[in-house]
Amino acid sequence: MTSISTSIPVQAGIADYLQHGGFDRHLRKLRVALLTQRDAMEHAIARWLPPDVAFVQPDGGYFLWLRLAEHVDAMQLHRRGLEHGINVTPGPIFSARHAFGNYVRINFGHPWSPQIEDAMKTLGELLRAAS
Repeated sequence: MTSISTSIPVQAGIADYLQHGGFDRHLRKLRVALLTQRDAMEHAIARWLPPDVAFVQPDGGYFLWLRLAEHVDAMQLHRRGLEHGINVTPGPIFSARHAFGNYVRINFGHPWSPQIEDAMKTLGELLRAAS
């Protein structure tokens, strides 16, 4: 099936990619990369964040939800993180009732780097300062 709104050569190239297993190979490599990056993030959580930070290991995707100590304000942590170039997504933005006030979502979809390791260390410092 083709469309008149998309270039025919582009459609033919995508069809060839799908038909000859290119997408399947890509997904296999992506799964390995995300698993490696998830493991690196979990290691950084254990190394740098306070021991009362909890999370559930996801079966897929590229996000971790962190449950912080009850008294930690995720919105405030988000603002403080931005001051240091760190973007954690505060839980309340995912709730019409502003629930999940002590939860943040973090992304492990990028290849692990010294900058991410440093960001996790700084996040730990911000969490300790919030206590």
